[in-house]
Amino acid sequence: MSVVELSFSGPRADLRLNRPEVLNAMSLEMFDRLSEVTDQIAGRDDVHVVVVSGAGRSFSSGIDLSSLGGMAGTPEDMVARAQAGFRKLAALRMPTIAAVQGHAYGAGLQLALMCDLRVVAEDASLGLLEMRYGLIPDLGGSTRLPQLVGAGRAKRMIMLAERIDGLRAEEFGLAEVVVPAAQLAAAADDLAERLAQPPHAAKRLAKGLIDSAHLVSQSDGMDAEAAAQLQCMSSPEFPEAVTRSLQR
Repeated sequence: MSVVELSFSGPRADLRLNRPEVLNAMSLEMFDRLSEVTDQIAGRDDVHVVVVSGAGRSFSSGIDLSSLGGMAGTPEDMVARAQAGFRKLAALRMPTIAAVQGHAYGAGLQLALMCDLRVVAEDASLGLLEMRYGLIPDLGGSTRLPQLVGAGRAKRMIMLAERIDGLRAEEFGLAEVVVPAAQLAAAADDLAERLAQPPHAAKRLAKGLIDSAHLVSQSDGMDAEAAAQLQCMSSPEFPEAVTRSLQR
């Protein structure tokens, strides 16, 4: 069995961390495999939504420190190797969902942060705990977290290595959907089914605009919106969407 499983079902891709015996702690093998499977997803035009989950009772308890001893190369090499799959996941054109249960610590929470939306169990425990080891989040956490929860809350969570539950994550803006743990899979499936519906081109363009919004001026952002809107209007999905809307 692969440490990161990839499966396809219609317009949906499922990416599942698969080391449940260690709460899906992320090894170097998992980082490498994550990079491989995100490449496979990126090359598929028939995939319109991606769901990231963890096997067993946890999403991911973070990095597996015991695996680092086998790392050949410099610290720079190790960080780049770990970041590769995270960068690729964030860059996927289609919407992505993290289904978070149990623990989402360190690298695990940062993996969820790379997704567009997070469905979180009420009793899940989330945190960036790197400060306990004299480190910082280096897989996107220090940039993605403040975009979601604000600078003050991000500083508190990171600097104090605080853990929050699913309900607090929703309050902070870190979780878009929060449900009892028994309903997590169904809630993620429902959201994935809705996101997988057309118009696909418009959703991919909207994702790109939103992800880059903090990098551009209002004027440049509106120029980008205008260009994207022209692409939407020239897509065959546009008249199809209008027809569907009028029939409702």
